[in-house]
Amino acid sequence: MNRKGEAILTNKIGRRSFIKGMAVAGVAVAGAGVLTGCRSGSSSGSAVPTKWDKEADIVIVGGGGTGIVAAIVAREKGSSVIVLEKAAMVGGTTSLSGGVIQAAGTKFQKEFTRYQDDTPEKHYEYWMQAAEGLADPKLVKAMAYNAPSNIDWLVAHGLTYVSVYGVAPIPYIDPELMTDRIHVPGGAGKAAKAGTGQIHVKILYELAQKKGAEFMLETPVGELIYDPKKGVVGVRAQSGGKEIAVKAKKGVILATGGFDHNKDMAKTFSPQQFWAMETGAVLSAPTNTGDGIRMAMALGADLAAMGGTIGVPFYNVAIAPLSQDIPEVPGIYVNKYGLRFVNEATHYAYCMRAVFNQEGHEAWAIFDENTKNMGGEVIGGIFKPWSHDLSKEIADGSIKTAGTIRELAAKIGVNADNLEYTVNRWNSDTAKGKDTMFNKQLGLKPIARAPFYAAKVKEGNLGTCGGLKINTKGQVMNVEGKVIPRLYAGGMCAGGFIGPYYPGSGTAIAATVYFGRLCAQNACQEQPWE
Repeated sequence: MNRKGEAILTNKIGRRSFIKGMAVAGVAVAGAGVLTGCRSGSSSGSAVPTKWDKEADIVIVGGGGTGIVAAIVAREKGSSVIVLEKAAMVGGTTSLSGGVIQAAGTKFQKEFTRYQDDTPEKHYEYWMQAAEGLADPKLVKAMAYNAPSNIDWLVAHGLTYVSVYGVAPIPYIDPELMTDRIHVPGGAGKAAKAGTGQIHVKILYELAQKKGAEFMLETPVGELIYDPKKGVVGVRAQSGGKEIAVKAKKGVILATGGFDHNKDMAKTFSPQQFWAMETGAVLSAPTNTGDGIRMAMALGADLAAMGGTIGVPFYNVAIAPLSQDIPEVPGIYVNKYGLRFVNEATHYAYCMRAVFNQEGHEAWAIFDENTKNMGGEVIGGIFKPWSHDLSKEIADGSIKTAGTIRELAAKIGVNADNLEYTVNRWNSDTAKGKDTMFNKQLGLKPIARAPFYAAKVKEGNLGTCGGLKINTKGQVMNVEGKVIPRLYAGGMCAGGFIGPYYPGSGTAIAATVYFGRLCAQNACQEQPWE
Protein backbone atom coordinates (compact mmCIF):
# COMPACT_ATOMS: atom_id res chain seq x y z
CA MET A 1 0.00 0.00 0.00
CA ASN A 2 1.37 3.43 -0.81
CA ARG A 3 1.66 6.25 1.70
CA LYS A 4 -1.49 7.96 0.51
CA GLY A 5 -3.45 4.73 0.93
CA GLU A 6 -2.07 4.24 4.44
CA ALA A 7 -3.03 7.78 5.38
CA ILE A 8 -6.60 7.27 4.19
CA LEU A 9 -6.95 4.09 6.23
CA THR A 10 -5.44 5.75 9.29
CA ASN A 11 -7.84 8.66 9.04
CA LYS A 12 -10.91 6.49 8.63
CA ILE A 13 -10.51 3.59 11.02
CA GLY A 14 -6.88 3.29 12.07
CA ARG A 15 -4.36 0.84 10.67
CA ARG A 16 -4.37 -1.60 13.57
CA SER A 17 -8.16 -1.69 13.68
CA PHE A 18 -8.23 -2.38 9.96
CA ILE A 19 -5.85 -5.32 10.20
CA LYS A 20 -7.58 -6.66 13.31
CA GLY A 21 -10.89 -6.49 11.45
CA MET A 22 -9.35 -8.40 8.57
CA ALA A 23 -8.23 -11.10 10.98
CA VAL A 24 -11.63 -11.38 12.64
CA ALA A 25 -13.23 -11.72 9.24
CA GLY A 26 -11.03 -14.69 8.47
CA VAL A 27 -9.21 -12.70 5.82
CA ALA A 28 -11.82 -13.34 3.20
CA VAL A 29 -10.16 -10.72 1.01
CA ALA A 30 -7.19 -13.04 0.64
CA GLY A 31 -9.03 -15.21 -1.81
CA ALA A 32 -10.67 -18.18 -0.14
CA GLY A 33 -10.13 -21.25 -2.24
CA VAL A 34 -6.53 -20.44 -3.19
CA LEU A 35 -5.62 -23.56 -1.24
CA THR A 36 -7.99 -26.05 -2.79
CA GLY A 37 -9.38 -28.44 -0.23
CA CYS A 38 -7.78 -26.68 2.74
CA ARG A 39 -9.71 -25.04 5.51
CA SER A 40 -10.43 -21.36 5.32
CA GLY A 41 -11.46 -19.00 8.07
CA SER A 42 -9.88 -18.05 11.36
CA SER A 43 -7.30 -20.37 12.83
CA SER A 44 -7.99 -18.83 16.23
CA GLY A 45 -11.13 -20.96 16.52
CA SER A 46 -9.44 -24.23 15.59
CA ALA A 47 -9.38 -26.96 18.20
CA VAL A 48 -6.07 -28.57 19.05
CA PRO A 49 -6.18 -32.19 17.82
CA THR A 50 -6.13 -35.00 20.31
CA LYS A 51 -4.27 -37.07 17.75
CA TRP A 52 -1.56 -35.86 15.38
CA ASP A 53 -0.66 -37.44 12.05
CA LYS A 54 2.97 -36.31 12.14
CA GLU A 55 5.21 -34.34 14.46
CA ALA A 56 8.58 -32.61 14.63
CA ASP A 57 10.31 -30.07 16.81
CA ILE A 58 10.21 -27.50 14.01
CA VAL A 59 7.58 -27.37 11.28
CA ILE A 60 8.52 -25.17 8.33
CA VAL A 61 5.82 -24.01 5.93
CA GLY A 62 7.42 -23.48 2.54
CA GLY A 63 10.37 -25.20 0.89
CA GLY A 64 11.90 -22.23 -0.90
CA GLY A 65 15.12 -20.40 -0.08
CA THR A 66 14.12 -19.46 3.47
CA GLY A 67 12.65 -22.83 4.36
CA ILE A 68 15.62 -24.86 3.14
CA VAL A 69 18.11 -22.70 5.06
CA ALA A 70 15.96 -22.90 8.19
CA ALA A 71 15.79 -26.69 7.83
CA ILE A 72 19.59 -27.00 7.68
CA VAL A 73 20.14 -24.80 10.72
CA ALA A 74 17.44 -26.54 12.76
CA ARG A 75 18.94 -29.94 12.04
CA GLU A 76 22.40 -28.65 12.93
CA LYS A 77 20.91 -27.49 16.23
CA GLY A 78 19.65 -31.00 16.89
CA SER A 79 15.95 -30.39 16.26
CA SER A 80 13.78 -32.64 14.14
CA VAL A 81 12.32 -30.89 11.08
CA ILE A 82 9.40 -31.31 8.70
CA VAL A 83 9.14 -28.97 5.71
CA LEU A 84 5.71 -28.75 4.08
CA GLU A 85 5.86 -27.49 0.49
CA LYS A 86 2.81 -26.65 -1.59
CA ALA A 87 4.48 -27.30 -4.97
CA ALA A 88 5.73 -30.53 -6.48
CA MET A 89 9.32 -29.33 -6.13
CA VAL A 90 11.34 -27.20 -3.74
CA GLY A 91 13.03 -23.89 -4.42
CA GLY A 92 10.21 -21.44 -5.04
CA THR A 93 11.20 -18.13 -6.55
CA THR A 94 14.80 -18.61 -5.37
CA SER A 95 15.16 -21.32 -8.05
CA LEU A 96 13.83 -18.97 -10.72
CA SER A 97 16.12 -16.12 -9.69
CA GLY A 98 19.73 -15.38 -10.55
CA GLY A 99 20.79 -16.79 -7.20
CA VAL A 100 22.68 -13.59 -6.35
CA ILE A 101 23.08 -12.26 -2.81
CA GLN A 102 24.13 -8.90 -1.40
CA ALA A 103 26.84 -8.43 1.25
CA ALA A 104 29.51 -5.86 2.11
CA GLY A 105 33.11 -6.41 3.14
CA THR A 106 33.44 -10.01 1.99
CA LYS A 107 36.56 -11.65 0.60
CA PHE A 108 34.79 -11.93 -2.77
CA GLN A 109 34.01 -8.22 -2.88
CA LYS A 110 37.67 -7.46 -2.18
CA GLU A 111 38.82 -9.96 -4.81
CA PHE A 112 36.49 -9.03 -7.65
CA THR A 113 35.88 -5.27 -7.19
CA ARG A 114 37.75 -2.06 -6.46
CA TYR A 115 35.88 -1.66 -3.18
CA GLN A 116 38.35 -2.66 -0.50
CA ASP A 117 36.89 -0.82 2.49
CA ASP A 118 33.15 -1.33 2.16
CA THR A 119 31.35 -2.03 5.43
CA PRO A 120 28.03 -3.42 6.70
CA GLU A 121 27.29 0.05 8.07
CA LYS A 122 27.43 1.53 4.56
CA HIS A 123 25.26 -1.33 3.33
CA TYR A 124 22.76 -0.59 6.09
CA GLU A 125 22.72 3.10 5.21
CA TYR A 126 22.14 2.25 1.55
CA TRP A 127 19.20 -0.03 2.32
CA MET A 128 17.70 2.55 4.70
CA GLN A 129 17.96 5.39 2.20
CA ALA A 130 16.26 3.22 -0.44
CA ALA A 131 13.49 2.34 2.04
CA GLU A 132 12.40 6.00 2.30
CA GLY A 133 11.58 5.72 5.99
CA LEU A 134 9.29 2.69 5.71
CA ALA A 135 11.67 -0.02 6.93
CA ASP A 136 12.42 -1.02 10.52
CA PRO A 137 16.01 0.16 11.20
CA LYS A 138 16.62 -2.70 13.63
CA LEU A 139 15.71 -5.35 11.05
CA VAL A 140 17.69 -3.66 8.29
CA LYS A 141 20.77 -3.21 10.45
CA ALA A 142 20.67 -6.84 11.56
CA MET A 143 20.33 -7.96 7.95
CA ALA A 144 23.20 -5.77 6.72
CA TYR A 145 25.55 -6.60 9.57
CA ASN A 146 24.91 -10.32 9.19
CA ALA A 147 25.18 -10.32 5.39
CA PRO A 148 28.92 -11.17 5.41
CA SER A 149 28.26 -14.13 7.71
CA ASN A 150 25.56 -15.24 5.25
CA ILE A 151 28.30 -15.55 2.63
CA ASP A 152 30.59 -17.38 5.06
CA TRP A 153 27.76 -19.74 5.98
CA LEU A 154 26.90 -20.44 2.34
CA VAL A 155 30.54 -21.10 1.45
CA ALA A 156 30.85 -23.44 4.43
CA HIS A 157 27.78 -25.27 3.12
CA GLY A 158 29.03 -25.77 -0.42
CA LEU A 159 28.55 -22.59 -2.47
CA THR A 160 31.10 -20.22 -3.93
CA TYR A 161 30.97 -16.89 -5.78
CA VAL A 162 32.67 -15.91 -9.02
CA SER A 163 31.91 -12.22 -9.54
CA VAL A 164 30.45 -9.20 -7.76
CA TYR A 165 28.60 -6.28 -9.34
CA GLY A 166 26.50 -3.32 -8.26
CA VAL A 167 23.04 -1.77 -8.33
CA ALA A 168 22.32 0.85 -11.00
CA PRO A 169 22.11 4.40 -9.62
CA ILE A 170 19.21 5.67 -7.54
CA PRO A 171 19.14 9.48 -7.85
CA TYR A 172 18.65 10.48 -4.22
CA ILE A 173 21.00 7.91 -2.65
CA ASP A 174 24.53 8.95 -1.70
CA PRO A 175 26.80 7.62 -4.48
CA GLU A 176 29.37 6.67 -1.85
CA LEU A 177 26.92 4.02 -0.66
CA MET A 178 26.39 2.57 -4.14
CA THR A 179 29.17 -0.02 -4.19
CA ASP A 180 29.39 -3.44 -5.83
CA ARG A 181 27.85 -5.94 -3.38
CA ILE A 182 25.88 -8.40 -5.52
CA HIS A 183 27.59 -11.80 -5.36
CA VAL A 184 27.08 -14.17 -8.31
CA PRO A 185 27.18 -17.90 -7.47
CA GLY A 186 29.56 -20.21 -9.27
CA GLY A 187 28.36 -22.84 -11.69
CA ALA A 188 26.88 -20.88 -14.61
CA GLY A 189 29.45 -18.28 -15.60
CA LYS A 190 30.25 -14.87 -14.16
CA ALA A 191 27.03 -13.17 -15.29
CA ALA A 192 23.85 -13.64 -13.28
CA LYS A 193 21.06 -15.25 -15.28
CA ALA A 194 17.47 -16.18 -14.50
CA GLY A 195 17.46 -19.70 -13.15
CA THR A 196 20.98 -19.63 -11.72
CA GLY A 197 19.26 -19.79 -8.35
CA GLN A 198 18.76 -23.49 -9.01
CA ILE A 199 22.44 -23.96 -8.16
CA HIS A 200 21.90 -22.34 -4.77
CA VAL A 201 18.78 -24.41 -4.12
CA LYS A 202 20.20 -27.74 -5.31
CA ILE A 203 23.26 -27.58 -3.06
CA LEU A 204 21.31 -26.55 0.03
CA TYR A 205 18.34 -28.88 -0.55
CA GLU A 206 20.58 -31.91 -0.92
CA LEU A 207 22.41 -30.89 2.23
CA ALA A 208 19.16 -30.43 4.18
CA GLN A 209 18.04 -33.92 3.17
CA LYS A 210 21.42 -35.37 4.05
CA LYS A 211 21.15 -33.80 7.49
CA GLY A 212 17.80 -35.49 8.04
CA ALA A 213 15.18 -32.83 7.32
CA GLU A 214 11.94 -34.35 6.03
CA PHE A 215 10.36 -32.66 3.02
CA MET A 216 6.71 -33.27 2.16
CA LEU A 217 5.92 -31.99 -1.35
CA GLU A 218 2.46 -31.22 -2.74
CA THR A 219 1.38 -30.59 0.83
CA PRO A 220 -0.25 -27.15 1.06
CA VAL A 221 -0.82 -25.84 4.57
CA GLY A 222 -4.20 -24.23 5.12
CA GLU A 223 -4.30 -23.44 8.82
CA LEU A 224 -2.19 -22.70 11.86
CA ILE A 225 -3.27 -24.55 14.99
CA TYR A 226 -3.29 -22.24 17.98
CA ASP A 227 -3.54 -23.02 21.65
CA PRO A 228 -4.38 -19.97 23.81
CA LYS A 229 -1.91 -21.02 26.50
CA LYS A 230 0.89 -22.47 24.38
CA GLY A 231 0.73 -20.52 21.14
CA VAL A 232 1.09 -22.02 17.65
CA VAL A 233 1.40 -25.77 18.19
CA GLY A 234 1.06 -27.11 14.66
CA VAL A 235 -0.58 -26.85 11.27
CA ARG A 236 -3.28 -28.48 9.20
CA ALA A 237 -2.39 -29.40 5.64
CA GLN A 238 -3.55 -31.44 2.69
CA SER A 239 -1.43 -34.46 1.75
CA GLY A 240 -2.32 -37.34 -0.51
CA GLY A 241 -5.92 -36.21 -0.79
CA LYS A 242 -6.60 -35.99 2.93
CA GLU A 243 -6.20 -33.50 5.73
CA ILE A 244 -3.37 -34.08 8.15
CA ALA A 245 -2.44 -32.41 11.42
CA VAL A 246 1.27 -31.84 11.94
CA LYS A 247 2.48 -31.12 15.45
CA ALA A 248 5.25 -28.56 16.03
CA LYS A 249 6.72 -29.22 19.46
CA LYS A 250 8.88 -26.10 19.47
CA GLY A 251 7.60 -23.81 16.76
CA VAL A 252 6.34 -23.11 13.25
CA ILE A 253 8.37 -21.10 10.73
CA LEU A 254 6.45 -19.45 7.89
CA ALA A 255 8.56 -19.32 4.72
CA THR A 256 5.84 -19.08 2.09
CA GLY A 257 7.01 -16.06 0.11
CA GLY A 258 4.86 -13.08 -0.80
CA PHE A 259 1.39 -12.67 -2.27
CA ASP A 260 2.70 -12.28 -5.81
CA HIS A 261 -0.15 -14.14 -7.55
CA ASN A 262 -3.06 -13.21 -5.27
CA LYS A 263 -5.12 -10.51 -6.99
CA ASP A 264 -7.36 -9.86 -4.00
CA MET A 265 -4.40 -9.23 -1.72
CA ALA A 266 -2.72 -7.12 -4.41
CA LYS A 267 -5.83 -4.95 -4.73
CA THR A 268 -5.86 -4.41 -0.99
CA PHE A 269 -2.18 -4.03 -0.23
CA SER A 270 -0.18 -3.31 -3.40
CA PRO A 271 -1.68 -1.38 -6.33
CA GLN A 272 1.55 -1.70 -8.34
CA GLN A 273 1.48 -5.47 -7.93
CA PHE A 274 -2.13 -5.53 -9.13
CA TRP A 275 -1.18 -3.39 -12.13
CA ALA A 276 1.66 -5.79 -12.96
CA MET A 277 -0.73 -8.73 -12.78
CA GLU A 278 -3.21 -7.02 -15.06
CA THR A 279 -0.89 -5.51 -17.67
CA GLY A 280 2.53 -7.15 -17.32
CA ALA A 281 3.70 -10.56 -16.21
CA VAL A 282 4.35 -11.96 -12.74
CA LEU A 283 7.28 -14.32 -13.10
CA SER A 284 7.79 -15.55 -9.55
CA ALA A 285 6.77 -19.00 -8.32
CA PRO A 286 3.04 -19.48 -8.99
CA THR A 287 2.62 -20.89 -5.48
CA ASN A 288 3.33 -17.46 -3.97
CA THR A 289 -0.25 -16.56 -3.08
CA GLY A 290 0.16 -15.11 0.39
CA ASP A 291 -0.75 -18.27 2.28
CA GLY A 292 1.52 -17.73 5.26
CA ILE A 293 0.54 -14.08 5.55
CA ARG A 294 -3.16 -14.92 5.51
CA MET A 295 -2.87 -17.72 8.04
CA ALA A 296 -0.97 -15.51 10.46
CA MET A 297 -3.40 -12.64 9.94
CA ALA A 298 -6.14 -15.00 11.03
CA LEU A 299 -4.34 -15.11 14.38
CA GLY A 300 -4.21 -11.32 14.53
CA ALA A 301 -0.75 -10.85 13.02
CA ASP A 302 0.31 -7.33 12.09
CA LEU A 303 1.79 -6.34 8.74
CA ALA A 304 4.80 -4.22 7.85
CA ALA A 305 5.94 -2.15 4.85
CA MET A 306 3.31 -3.43 2.45
CA GLY A 307 3.02 -2.19 -1.12
CA GLY A 308 6.44 -2.50 -2.73
CA THR A 309 7.22 -4.73 -5.67
CA ILE A 310 10.19 -6.27 -7.41
CA GLY A 311 9.39 -4.53 -10.67
CA VAL A 312 11.67 -4.98 -13.68
CA PRO A 313 11.18 -3.40 -17.14
CA PHE A 314 10.07 -6.08 -19.57
CA TYR A 315 12.29 -4.71 -22.36
CA ASN A 316 15.96 -3.71 -22.45
CA VAL A 317 15.29 -0.48 -24.35
CA ALA A 318 16.66 2.61 -22.55
CA ILE A 319 17.45 0.91 -19.23
CA ALA A 320 20.63 -0.03 -17.41
CA PRO A 321 21.65 -3.53 -18.51
CA LEU A 322 20.14 -6.17 -16.23
CA SER A 323 23.18 -8.42 -16.49
CA GLN A 324 26.88 -8.03 -17.20
CA ASP A 325 26.49 -9.74 -20.57
CA ILE A 326 23.74 -7.41 -21.92
CA PRO A 327 24.78 -4.32 -23.93
CA GLU A 328 23.35 -0.84 -23.52
CA VAL A 329 20.21 -0.46 -25.65
CA PRO A 330 19.65 3.23 -26.53
CA GLY A 331 16.23 4.84 -26.17
CA ILE A 332 14.07 6.88 -23.80
CA TYR A 333 10.81 6.59 -21.84
CA VAL A 334 7.98 9.08 -22.24
CA ASN A 335 4.63 9.30 -20.47
CA LYS A 336 1.18 9.80 -21.99
CA TYR A 337 2.03 13.46 -22.54
CA GLY A 338 5.12 12.65 -24.58
CA LEU A 339 7.54 13.81 -21.86
CA ARG A 340 10.44 12.09 -20.13
CA PHE A 341 9.96 11.60 -16.39
CA VAL A 342 12.90 9.53 -15.11
CA ASN A 343 16.49 8.58 -15.73
CA GLU A 344 15.69 5.32 -17.49
CA ALA A 345 19.08 3.83 -16.53
CA THR A 346 18.46 4.02 -12.80
CA HIS A 347 17.93 0.90 -10.70
CA TYR A 348 15.22 -1.20 -12.36
CA ALA A 349 12.73 -1.25 -9.47
CA TYR A 350 13.07 2.49 -8.87
CA CYS A 351 12.49 3.03 -12.59
CA MET A 352 9.39 0.84 -12.64
CA ARG A 353 7.93 2.67 -9.65
CA ALA A 354 8.36 5.88 -11.63
CA VAL A 355 6.50 4.28 -14.54
CA PHE A 356 3.68 3.15 -12.28
CA ASN A 357 3.39 6.63 -10.79
CA GLN A 358 2.68 8.20 -14.19
CA GLU A 359 -0.89 9.14 -14.97
CA GLY A 360 -2.70 6.03 -16.11
CA HIS A 361 0.48 4.07 -15.28
CA GLU A 362 1.36 4.69 -18.92
CA ALA A 363 4.81 4.98 -20.46
CA TRP A 364 6.35 4.23 -23.83
CA ALA A 365 9.86 3.13 -24.78
CA ILE A 366 10.95 5.17 -27.82
CA PHE A 367 13.82 4.10 -30.10
CA ASP A 368 15.02 4.30 -33.69
CA GLU A 369 16.23 2.09 -36.51
CA ASN A 370 19.78 1.94 -35.18
CA THR A 371 18.54 0.41 -31.94
CA LYS A 372 16.17 -1.89 -33.82
CA ASN A 373 19.13 -3.22 -35.80
CA MET A 374 20.69 -4.54 -32.59
CA GLY A 375 18.14 -7.36 -32.98
CA GLY A 376 15.03 -8.26 -31.10
CA GLU A 377 16.86 -10.92 -29.13
CA VAL A 378 18.93 -8.17 -27.49
CA ILE A 379 16.49 -5.30 -27.17
CA GLY A 380 13.42 -7.36 -26.31
CA GLY A 381 14.47 -8.14 -22.76
CA ILE A 382 15.50 -11.05 -20.57
CA PHE A 383 11.99 -12.38 -20.06
CA LYS A 384 10.66 -12.77 -23.59
CA PRO A 385 12.94 -11.66 -26.46
CA TRP A 386 11.36 -10.07 -29.49
CA SER A 387 11.62 -11.50 -32.99
CA HIS A 388 14.91 -10.57 -34.63
CA ASP A 389 13.51 -7.92 -37.00
CA LEU A 390 10.50 -7.03 -34.79
CA SER A 391 8.15 -8.12 -37.59
CA LYS A 392 6.04 -10.27 -35.26
CA GLU A 393 5.59 -7.50 -32.72
CA ILE A 394 4.85 -4.88 -35.36
CA ALA A 395 2.26 -7.20 -36.90
CA ASP A 396 0.50 -7.87 -33.59
CA GLY A 397 0.57 -4.19 -32.62
CA SER A 398 2.75 -4.47 -29.53
CA ILE A 399 5.33 -2.30 -31.27
CA LYS A 400 4.23 0.82 -33.15
CA THR A 401 6.35 2.23 -35.96
CA ALA A 402 6.27 5.37 -38.09
CA GLY A 403 8.42 7.36 -40.48
CA THR A 404 8.47 10.51 -38.33
CA ILE A 405 8.28 11.30 -34.63
CA ARG A 406 5.01 13.20 -35.10
CA GLU A 407 3.44 10.23 -36.89
CA LEU A 408 4.64 7.96 -34.09
CA ALA A 409 3.05 10.28 -31.53
CA ALA A 410 -0.29 9.95 -33.32
CA LYS A 411 -0.04 6.16 -33.31
CA ILE A 412 0.58 5.95 -29.56
CA GLY A 413 -1.80 8.75 -28.63
CA VAL A 414 0.61 11.27 -27.14
CA ASN A 415 1.02 15.00 -27.81
CA ALA A 416 3.05 15.33 -31.01
CA ASP A 417 4.60 18.69 -30.09
CA ASN A 418 5.74 17.34 -26.74
CA LEU A 419 7.19 14.14 -28.16
CA GLU A 420 8.99 16.03 -30.90
CA TYR A 421 10.40 18.46 -28.32
CA THR A 422 11.47 15.58 -26.05
CA VAL A 423 13.29 13.72 -28.82
CA ASN A 424 14.93 16.91 -30.13
CA ARG A 425 16.17 17.79 -26.67
CA TRP A 426 17.46 14.26 -26.16
CA ASN A 427 19.29 14.39 -29.49
CA SER A 428 20.80 17.75 -28.64
CA ASP A 429 21.95 16.44 -25.26
CA THR A 430 23.48 13.30 -26.70
CA ALA A 431 25.43 15.37 -29.22
CA LYS A 432 26.97 17.20 -26.25
CA GLY A 433 27.42 13.99 -24.23
CA LYS A 434 25.23 15.08 -21.30
CA ASP A 435 21.61 14.41 -20.39
CA THR A 436 20.53 17.80 -19.04
CA MET A 437 17.21 16.53 -17.70
CA PHE A 438 18.13 13.49 -15.59
CA ASN A 439 21.90 13.07 -15.95
CA LYS A 440 21.56 9.66 -17.55
CA GLN A 441 25.00 8.16 -18.12
CA LEU A 442 24.20 5.18 -20.37
CA GLY A 443 22.89 4.82 -23.91
CA LEU A 444 23.56 8.42 -24.90
CA LYS A 445 22.76 7.89 -28.57
CA PRO A 446 20.41 10.03 -30.67
CA ILE A 447 16.98 8.89 -31.77
CA ALA A 448 17.51 10.13 -35.30
CA ARG A 449 17.33 7.36 -37.87
CA ALA A 450 13.87 6.56 -39.27
CA PRO A 451 11.73 4.62 -38.97
CA PHE A 452 10.99 5.17 -35.29
CA TYR A 453 9.48 2.71 -32.82
CA ALA A 454 7.46 2.69 -29.60
CA ALA A 455 6.55 -0.10 -27.19
CA LYS A 456 4.37 0.35 -24.11
CA VAL A 457 6.44 -0.22 -20.98
CA LYS A 458 5.37 -3.32 -19.06
CA GLU A 459 6.53 -4.74 -15.76
CA GLY A 460 8.22 -8.09 -15.50
CA ASN A 461 7.32 -8.62 -11.88
CA LEU A 462 9.34 -10.85 -9.56
CA GLY A 463 7.16 -10.53 -6.49
CA THR A 464 5.83 -8.41 -3.67
CA CYS A 465 7.64 -6.62 -0.86
CA GLY A 466 6.10 -6.40 2.59
CA GLY A 467 4.51 -9.02 4.80
CA LEU A 468 4.19 -10.14 8.39
CA LYS A 469 5.58 -7.86 11.04
CA ILE A 470 8.43 -9.56 12.88
CA ASN A 471 10.87 -8.61 15.62
CA THR A 472 14.63 -9.05 15.57
CA LYS A 473 14.22 -12.68 16.64
CA GLY A 474 12.00 -13.44 13.64
CA GLN A 475 8.92 -13.81 15.83
CA VAL A 476 5.60 -12.74 14.32
CA MET A 477 3.98 -9.78 16.08
CA ASN A 478 0.25 -9.26 16.48
CA VAL A 479 -1.68 -6.02 16.04
CA GLU A 480 -1.29 -5.24 19.73
CA GLY A 481 2.50 -5.33 19.41
CA LYS A 482 2.87 -8.67 21.18
CA VAL A 483 4.61 -11.83 20.06
CA ILE A 484 2.44 -14.66 18.73
CA PRO A 485 4.08 -17.50 20.67
CA ARG A 486 5.99 -20.14 18.72
CA LEU A 487 5.35 -18.47 15.35
CA TYR A 488 8.24 -17.22 13.20
CA ALA A 489 8.43 -15.80 9.68
CA GLY A 490 11.27 -15.04 7.28
CA GLY A 491 12.13 -14.18 3.73
CA MET A 492 9.57 -12.38 1.59
CA CYS A 493 6.73 -13.68 3.75
CA ALA A 494 7.93 -11.16 6.34
CA GLY A 495 8.00 -7.39 6.01
CA GLY A 496 9.72 -4.36 7.43
CA PHE A 497 13.17 -4.66 5.85
CA ILE A 498 12.30 -3.30 2.37
CA GLY A 499 10.58 -0.01 1.55
CA PRO A 500 8.37 1.07 -1.37
CA TYR A 501 10.46 -0.66 -4.05
CA TYR A 502 12.99 -3.48 -4.14
CA PRO A 503 16.47 -2.10 -3.36
CA GLY A 504 18.50 -4.27 -5.67
CA SER A 505 19.24 -7.80 -6.83
CA GLY A 506 20.45 -10.05 -4.06
CA THR A 507 18.37 -8.43 -1.32
CA ALA A 508 15.74 -11.18 -1.32
CA ILE A 509 18.22 -14.03 -1.09
CA ALA A 510 20.08 -12.13 1.63
CA ALA A 511 16.75 -12.08 3.47
CA THR A 512 16.06 -15.78 2.89
CA VAL A 513 19.45 -16.78 4.26
CA TYR A 514 19.57 -14.37 7.19
CA PHE A 515 16.00 -14.78 8.37
CA GLY A 516 16.02 -18.52 7.67
CA ARG A 517 19.04 -18.87 9.94
CA LEU A 518 17.62 -16.48 12.54
CA CYS A 519 14.19 -18.10 12.77
CA ALA A 520 15.64 -21.59 13.05
CA GLN A 521 18.14 -20.59 15.74
CA ASN A 522 15.47 -18.98 17.88
CA ALA A 523 12.75 -21.56 17.27
CA CYS A 524 15.15 -24.30 18.32
CA GLN A 525 15.61 -22.57 21.66
CA GLU A 526 11.89 -22.86 22.47
CA GLN A 527 10.98 -25.41 25.10
CA PRO A 528 8.81 -28.22 23.71
CA TRP A 529 5.24 -27.62 24.77
CA GLU A 530 4.89 -31.25 25.84
